[in-house]
Amino acid sequence: MTPLVPLVIFGGIAFPYFGYVAIAMMVVMVAVSLFRGRFYCGWICAMGAFHERILSRFSMKKPILPFFKAGWLRWLLFMIMMGILGIRLVQAGDDPARIGAAFVLMWTISTVLAIAIGLIWMPRSWCTICPMATFQGIIFPTKYLLEVSPDCKGCGICQKSCPIETDPAMFKVKGVVTSGKCMRCGNCVENCPKGALRFSKTPREDDQCSAI
Repeated sequence: MTPLVPLVIFGGIAFPYFGYVAIAMMVVMVAVSLFRGRFYCGWICAMGAFHERILSRFSMKKPILPFFKAGWLRWLLFMIMMGILGIRLVQAGDDPARIGAAFVLMWTISTVLAIAIGLIWMPRSWCTICPMATFQGIIFPTKYLLEVSPDCKGCGICQKSCPIETDPAMFKVKGVVTSGKCMRCGNCVENCPKGALRFSKTPREDDQCSAI
């Protein structure tokens, strides 16, 4: 998946139809989200793969600032990015090349911001505010959630293994990590020494899991 990032950005400059790769990835994202929530983020996302395999080699890997995890920031960025995309699509009309170019632009903006943030803080810091991650977290908030059992001792091992530094122990009282704060990568489940974490097999219908 990693080669898709430079392919869309640089290829899209000369051949804007590469933007349809981004559209295809969005379709896949929605399809996966129907069954697994933000599973796409943890296992399929081309930009996420780029962060982990390329950007991580150069990142200073400082802890993610709480600022990046603020819900209002995620919503603000989501509205700005969707606003830009909407304007470009209206301007494109029925021109397929300009439609593709609009998505190349969005991918480029996201990548530049992701690199700028990831070079200083953790490589996948962008994932905490990514508009597509926000989108997944709100449209299918009850799918494949990370459950936290009373056996959790708050040792912090799970948080250290999480690419976006989510601490499941903070959700022990709720019993489930809110959808938008988990990429379903499974690192925490694999590393928990108490076996206190697992992914739910059935959707949760309470409103505690819907917030981003």
